[in-house]
Amino acid sequence: MDFKLEADDLQEVVVLCDQDGILLGWNSAGEEITGFSREDVVGYHIDSIVAPGSRAELKEILGIQRTGTVLPGMSMRLQTSYGMEVPVEVTSVPQHEGDKLTGWLLIFRDTTLKVQLQEQLDRMDVLYRGLVENSSELIYVLDAAARVLFINDTVETLLGYAKKDLIGKDLIEIVHPDDRSMAFWPLRERRKAARATKDLQIRLLTKAGAHRRYDLEIVYISLNSVGLGAERREPGMPTGEERLGTQGVARDVTELVLLQDFSRQVGFILPICAVCGKIRVTTGTTEEWLPLSKYVERKTGMRFSHTYCPEHVPNITEHPIESGEP
Repeated sequence: MDFKLEADDLQEVVVLCDQDGILLGWNSAGEEITGFSREDVVGYHIDSIVAPGSRAELKEILGIQRTGTVLPGMSMRLQTSYGMEVPVEVTSVPQHEGDKLTGWLLIFRDTTLKVQLQEQLDRMDVLYRGLVENSSELIYVLDAAARVLFINDTVETLLGYAKKDLIGKDLIEIVHPDDRSMAFWPLRERRKAARATKDLQIRLLTKAGAHRRYDLEIVYISLNSVGLGAERREPGMPTGEERLGTQGVARDVTELVLLQDFSRQVGFILPICAVCGKIRVTTGTTEEWLPLSKYVERKTGMRFSHTYCPEHVPNITEHPIESGEP
């Protein structure tokens, strides 16, 4: 067989070597991709054209193939004459005369474009995951039965649940019981675009005892959800779209709802002391004056945590804080 005539028309690098791994020849693609001529490589070990980091893999492949096994599509890198490495996939076929191994035929396919595309996809995936995981909104993907396939980290800070607690469960389990009938179909949304669920306000239950954004038993969200589907292409099946599940984005509107409730409860004018800022509360014939924080707690159930703004951080050395009630 004229090896040169058989292989020079191929785009893949085709290498022929003996049982000891010594190169007997290679085609024009090998010269074009690596920069080494036939004269540069013939008579040398196959390691001379393989990148140092891939030589262990090549040795393992050739060792396995002494049993006669064909291993297609193994990833490694070739060394070039100009100091760069080329990613390739190698298919190696052992050559025998009777039961005796006489060498190998190695076919290296350049995967530079494939690797570059995969690296780009990986970067985009990292970027996408960063945007999703760090979003202030609750983002989730459900299967066709409304079981959680994915939910972002916001569920931990907003509701107190660990993601592993919810994966595989029906998301309606954390919806307030009074809102479950309203949320049932939006959590199984099939519709898309203009017909999909938009701005549905429901309440979610928080996990007691867990660290979360609000010290409340419920959180108000505004829900947008859309159906996920793919075109059915199975032979013998009717054409149409196969329903895969639902994707949703829940925006936290707790502060807005509490503020609206507070506004409705207090009316338009609050009687407030011009000196100390306390608010007058009248119940029947009883009158009392409450600090603003106590008034808000009584009206809405919201709790306050006290700290210091940058202008009022106490100097412990000059003004030691005394223990006891103020």
